[in-house]
Amino acid sequence: MRCASGYVFLTSLLMVLRTRRMGAAAEELEFQNKVPVRLVWATEGDDVELPCDITPPMPEDSVNMVLWFKDNAGIPLYSLDARNGSLISAIHWAVSDDLGRRTYFQVGDGHRAKLKVTKVTLKDQGVFRCRVDFVDSPTRNFRVNLTLVEQPSKPVIYDAQGREVTGVGGPFLEGYNLALICQVAGGKPKPSVTWWKDGELLDGVVDTSSIGSSSRFTENHLFIDTVTRSLWGAKLECRAQSGPMEKPIIREVPLDIYLKPAIVKIVLSEEQIFAGRPIAARCETWGSSPAARIIWRLGEHVMSDPNVSTTQRSNSTVSKIALVLSKDDDGKELVCRAENPRFPGGVLEEIKILRISYAPVVVARLANGYVLDTLREGDDLKLVCDVQSNPPPTQVTWYHDNQRLEHDVSAGILLASNSLTLRVLALIHVGEYSCVAMNAVGETHSPPLFIHMKYAPRCRKDNERREIAVARHETILLKCEVEALPDDYVRFSWTYNGTVGDVLPMPNSRVENKGLVSMLEYTPNTETDYGTLACWASNGIGRQRTPCIFNIVPAKPPQPPLDCALHNETSSLEVNCIPGSDGGSPQHFLLEVRGSLRSSGIGHIGPHTLQTPQSDQGMVGESPPIYQDMNPTPNFQLHDLEPGYDYTVYIYAVNGRGMSEPALLEHIRVVEPIGGKMERSGIFLEDLKKALPQASSENMIIVIALTGAIALILIGIGVIIGVVICRKRSNTPVIEGPDDFTTPTYVPAQRIEPRIRYSNENRRSQRASLYIEENRKEPDLLHRVELDLQE
Repeated sequence: MRCASGYVFLTSLLMVLRTRRMGAAAEELEFQNKVPVRLVWATEGDDVELPCDITPPMPEDSVNMVLWFKDNAGIPLYSLDARNGSLISAIHWAVSDDLGRRTYFQVGDGHRAKLKVTKVTLKDQGVFRCRVDFVDSPTRNFRVNLTLVEQPSKPVIYDAQGREVTGVGGPFLEGYNLALICQVAGGKPKPSVTWWKDGELLDGVVDTSSIGSSSRFTENHLFIDTVTRSLWGAKLECRAQSGPMEKPIIREVPLDIYLKPAIVKIVLSEEQIFAGRPIAARCETWGSSPAARIIWRLGEHVMSDPNVSTTQRSNSTVSKIALVLSKDDDGKELVCRAENPRFPGGVLEEIKILRISYAPVVVARLANGYVLDTLREGDDLKLVCDVQSNPPPTQVTWYHDNQRLEHDVSAGILLASNSLTLRVLALIHVGEYSCVAMNAVGETHSPPLFIHMKYAPRCRKDNERREIAVARHETILLKCEVEALPDDYVRFSWTYNGTVGDVLPMPNSRVENKGLVSMLEYTPNTETDYGTLACWASNGIGRQRTPCIFNIVPAKPPQPPLDCALHNETSSLEVNCIPGSDGGSPQHFLLEVRGSLRSSGIGHIGPHTLQTPQSDQGMVGESPPIYQDMNPTPNFQLHDLEPGYDYTVYIYAVNGRGMSEPALLEHIRVVEPIGGKMERSGIFLEDLKKALPQASSENMIIVIALTGAIALILIGIGVIIGVVICRKRSNTPVIEGPDDFTTPTYVPAQRIEPRIRYSNENRRSQRASLYIEENRKEPDLLHRVELDLQE
């Protein structure tokens, strides 16, 4: 029965088809022109669903038949017969070939009806048409284009130079561009090639294939104008996809990005830096890829010190260095330079200006325009104290020969800021000058600056004035010593002022000059040869302002000591006198002690009195000295005086010309012995009693009488000599002392003009002008003397 019914159905279907064959061609043409085609993509081996909407246009209508045709085939591939009135009980039929066995029509809700095809192959591709016949409504057709997708090849990545990127892409430099090409071959439909980063689309535009490449290739050219840090460590994806339902083929490309250092920072261990005190410096850099190399530079000097320690991580570097800075580093740049060794120009550096605190560095010098070798007495001089210090100096002081100088306008010492001005230079200004600068770090003395100046000759110290006693016809050698700068070519001349007040050349003298010394042999033959000799010197600066004075006086014995007195000390008697005139020669003093025995309680000279002869120093009837002592000053001490005796002390002044009259201390008595034996330069007798004369009363009277007579005679002789000397001096003009000898003037060396003034009590002042023209061969001789006396 089942075979008979199938036969009947097939027969009826063929009859229906035959009856409608004539209008099929026209209907098919209309169908192709009006019914849209729905595209269904599938991959070989996938199961696909071909949609067909079987919902009746009218609710009361129903489906009679559903027929599926493939391409232009006239026999349906699959059919559904619902003419019995129910889709559930409808008859399904499919052709018996491979495609028919893999198809099945699923009715569903009407609009969800679909023809399922399992494990599609390339032969299954084509246009499937679904024809729906309704009971009352017109037939409806649907077209579905089943196309199998062909996957493209795996993407291949190329760089801008056309080299294939097999691993990591790059390296690419920060700030520069990036170019990559993703290429795939084949694929149906034509694949889409896109670039992605972290799930975000970077470039979805399919580019024209490169010149020379086959049209079967599909490419996407990725170009990033400026590479930023966001790409460091990133991975790019090239996705190739032939159909929207297909999974894309993905190729990842890790990027190698070279980054410049982003941060460089110098950190010092101390904020304030002191010279000579070590500090630590640390340089930190971050952001470089690969890790940066750190280079230290101080000023222009690159420090490749073994003390530099460096630590590198992925993209950070830390470098440490120990520094001991000096004052010369003040103001220099400390530079930390971070370099990416693989990034040309990938450099970043920090510069720190160093401020070094140090004690002042001080140098004293002459101010600009002053030359030490040209300084002369009377010039002005300015000194400058050059100070280098940080912080700046708070005080600058000046020293002359270690004596601090103060501002003194009257003394010509002017201090201003760091300068010292000396007005009207004199020899007292010669010496070492230094300045001292002080700041918060410390104080520093400058090296001494020795200031000297050129000056006209002047007498050497302690040789300005000398009084020399000379006997007649005695030749003396006068030595004139001067100081001068320059000390070469110093010329000397001597002048003589006699007792009559005249300034004359030297009579009968011989002069020898050597360097800064002039030697004069002088012999006074007459009384008029005694007077004042003046020694003049000159050099290239000028002539001596004040001459060296030699006051020649007649030699004579010294005057007796004056105001001699006796003082009673604890263990001795002390004799003190005042020196008198030395007579022009060095003098010393002689003390002699003489004594005589006195009878205790009788009051007359005993029978054993010794009549002593006249001694060398004593007078007739005097006893010889029992004690003598010499001393450069008239101060003596007396020891070992026995009681019961009268003593007389004689004090003499002695020089090379003789002995003065004695100064006497008479009738010296002692009650008890004074002192004990002591070492001294005096002369003692062993037994004082043996040395004293044993005088009788008769002899004592005779001695006293003779002594008085001799004293009267000597007094008379002294009176006569005094009258004669007074008369002689009344006729001789009195020479004024050396102070009136010259009036200082500054005279150039070419013209020597001393001004000399003399005066006495009997006449008015006289002024003499002496013009001296010196011979080149004999500069010490006076060739011409002009004397102008004004009354």
